[in-house]
Amino acid sequence: MLQNGFANYNEVITARQSLLQAELGSINDQLQRLQSVVNLYRSLGGGWASP
Repeated sequence: MLQNGFANYNEVITARQSLLQAELGSINDQLQRLQSVVNLYRSLGGGWASP
């Protein structure tokens, strides 16, 4: 726990790990949204012609 403005090293590492996981989740969500837009565009006939 935080006492007198200090946290032990394990708590800091755990908090940073949780933050990183949340940031990675957010990036993955954004990637999925962008891939969905590309897939929609392609399914509607847009995009590049396949060789």
